[in-house]
Amino acid sequence: MDYGRQKRLIIIAAIIVGIWTVGPFFWLLWASFMQTSELNQGIVKWLEDPTLQNYRRVFGLAGDDEGYDAIFGAQTRAVGIGFINSLLVAVPTAVIATAIATLAGYAFGRFEFRGKTGFLFALLLTRVLPPVAILIPYFTLFRQVGLIGNPVSLIITYLTAIIPLLAWVLMGYFATLPLEVERAARLDGCSRLKVLWYVMLPMAAPGISAAFIIAFLFAWNELLFAIILTGGGKWQTLSPALIGVSPIGALGLTPMVVFAAASTLSIIPPVIMALIFQRYITRLNIVDPVTVRA
Repeated sequence: MDYGRQKRLIIIAAIIVGIWTVGPFFWLLWASFMQTSELNQGIVKWLEDPTLQNYRRVFGLAGDDEGYDAIFGAQTRAVGIGFINSLLVAVPTAVIATAIATLAGYAFGRFEFRGKTGFLFALLLTRVLPPVAILIPYFTLFRQVGLIGNPVSLIITYLTAIIPLLAWVLMGYFATLPLEVERAARLDGCSRLKVLWYVMLPMAAPGISAAFIIAFLFAWNELLFAIILTGGGKWQTLSPALIGVSPIGALGLTPMVVFAAASTLSIIPPVIMALIFQRYITRLNIVDPVTVRA
């Protein structure tokens, strides 16, 4: 196969994958600006009368549509509240999980110690059981200590689920970093903690950033524990709230355009997070150990 033909096939494959990946998100965005009557005519059409009314409905601000607010006001306003609650749960979860997993990944990836294999298998075993198998024990425990309907219960649950995964990921990442750089910093007089802070963490910034995004997305999108542990109360997160305004959750009564607007809003924080950490993921900072001083 000549180079030109191979290049054309790669381009065609990339276009197909791109359309397959971006298509659903484009559909959501496009439908969120449509009137219900327009959507019923098909999504593949130019917007004749684009509107922001669907987004106003999501936050219960559609004052000129009183009938809609009377029927769906509680469900749509729950999306706005769930948006804030998800941020209050996902951000602390991502920060704490990444910090703990970074230390664990560094220890497992750079050191040999007694019981290391056992600890690694213990981390692996935490990922064996399906979430539904441990749902009832968590619910019973949190009910006894009064944390049902409290965001702390979600943060604790998410941390126990995501830390083992991130520790495994970062263990492999730290293991690939050059050992000579760390040794040179030690010979230059750095303590173990200074080597970790000034040398290893900057070198591992791409992996740590990826771990943070994984933890954030896990907490942001999780549904099963969010439904059971919040009980639909004031701390209900975004995923259960989206079910409440979905055509399925609302017995088929909620307009699809409103659900499209709510779903589009749910994509914004992960996209912003990816843009913020993109420069850390796409480049590797190598610290010159000679410039590091104790």
